[in-house]
Amino acid sequence: MTKKPKKQNYRHVEVGSIIAFFGITILLLVLNPSKGVDSVNASLPSADLEAYAYAMPHQGWAPLTVYFSAFGSQSSTGNIVSYEWDLDGNGLYDTDASAGGGYASYTYTKPGEYLVTVRVTDNAGRSSTANTTITVKHPSSSSVGYWTIFDDSEVRRVELQITQANWDAMWEKPDSKKRVEADILLFDELVESISVSMKGNGSLGGSGEKKSWKIDMNDFVDEQEYRNLKQILFHNNFGDASMLREKMGYEMSAFAGVPAGHTAYVEFWIDIVDDENPSEYWGVYTMVERVDAKYVRNRFGNDNGTGNLYKADAWFEQGAADLAYYGQDIEDYPMPRGEVAYGLQTNLDDPDYTDIINLCYVIDGVEYQTEAEFTQALEEVLNVDGYLRYTAVLMTHQNLDTYQYTGNNFYLYDNPMTGKFEFLAWDLNSSWMGSPEFPLYGEKCCMGPVQWAPLYTKVFQVARYRQDYAAYVDLLTRYWFSDNYFPAQAAYWQEMISPYLDGDKAYVGDSALYSLEQFNTERANLVNMTSQRSQYLLSLLSSGQWRLIVPEANVDLNTEGNVNEMP
Repeated sequence: MTKKPKKQNYRHVEVGSIIAFFGITILLLVLNPSKGVDSVNASLPSADLEAYAYAMPHQGWAPLTVYFSAFGSQSSTGNIVSYEWDLDGNGLYDTDASAGGGYASYTYTKPGEYLVTVRVTDNAGRSSTANTTITVKHPSSSSVGYWTIFDDSEVRRVELQITQANWDAMWEKPDSKKRVEADILLFDELVESISVSMKGNGSLGGSGEKKSWKIDMNDFVDEQEYRNLKQILFHNNFGDASMLREKMGYEMSAFAGVPAGHTAYVEFWIDIVDDENPSEYWGVYTMVERVDAKYVRNRFGNDNGTGNLYKADAWFEQGAADLAYYGQDIEDYPMPRGEVAYGLQTNLDDPDYTDIINLCYVIDGVEYQTEAEFTQALEEVLNVDGYLRYTAVLMTHQNLDTYQYTGNNFYLYDNPMTGKFEFLAWDLNSSWMGSPEFPLYGEKCCMGPVQWAPLYTKVFQVARYRQDYAAYVDLLTRYWFSDNYFPAQAAYWQEMISPYLDGDKAYVGDSALYSLEQFNTERANLVNMTSQRSQYLLSLLSSGQWRLIVPEANVDLNTEGNVNEMP
């Protein structure tokens, strides 16, 4: 389904009108950016001095190491000479980060909320402060023992035990993803009468014998769970000879403070229980936590989980979860593969799409007269800071199979505790797939099933959103997506799983997709891409060019502040 420029019941702002709409304010916003978002507040004693505080991650489980920056802080009449942090919220500026340009880190061992403040001082003696909040949770507050299930210290064994008839039934028509009954030995614990089905869309036909699997604990036994989990997914890392992209994509998301599933590598075996042959080794899989009601409760609070959870979908020429507004009837929205693009995962007994329709309306159904009207309305229905963190991760490690380009591979959760939607990371096996010099704010929309991505386009027209996004890219490229961290971590994971490639059906046998040599060369490619891209991004950020780029409206500002047409 193609998004039409105009549609009954709403109007959206075309790119041309965006230029006119923001033409007067862009210069003012770039030269004097407004302050922060949800978790960032600033105090400005002087209009000549601006302070900002950013943290990554801003939430997580104890012990939590957090990295801080004062990115974007500036003095219009002088130079900033001092950056002092109160990192533990005790009211004392006892961390001097001046030598490092305002960057600092701190490990929080106790759960709680911490108000972290930075004080910047310029050479005229003026000071300004900004603060951000860090939320640290105790592992016992989770209803799932993630740290025992998704144990990253070793590759553990999983064995699917299934009859020949049920095995054949799954393979008769893989695209049907038929669910059949089986047992599964998860490490040392047998779970009986689970359902197993193949998983994937485009990958199903091209992955050979090594399919991805979805395990449901309660399809055949009501309320059955494995250590409080109802589903576990086993992904085959299709299209990734290094077997690193998905695992490290989720790790990078968690580092940014983006809600992301837990993962671990496992060795997967299959036993046809009614023949005389022993279990057969299938290969190394990435075990991935499924996004469901329990997932969101453990991220957003134990009393949570009652909000609508949507899984985005898309298909060529059939439309996508583009967050465009098509009217008040969900039946008028894109229907890839015959189902609404926003697949409801919770509250199925009484489905109500009012919230997602309202989100689309706020994003795309109103012609706002001022930027302030747009940002106020958007921040009432969406965790914009979370969206910027999510986008910073994907644009940095180059996963373009997501919202702004394909309208696919993400979840949206309507958090009843805040009344705001949250972006949740999902399906990250297409990470590290782009060019090192892919633009900071992305290419002009659109390159996939999406014809119009209004959230992506409009958010990046707002200068303070661009600054917050740039600050998150800066932290990512300094501390995670960097030469100091990424190569060693990639080597660590490959050294752990390499002994288990012998017999892996993706590397050995008639349906092998890769060679063992590719396993190593692909890691080198990821390391090189990370190095080149981080250097490219840091050059834009450290030089201040991020202030001059106005993406998607086909304009930028030169050093004199005049609007230039982009080629």
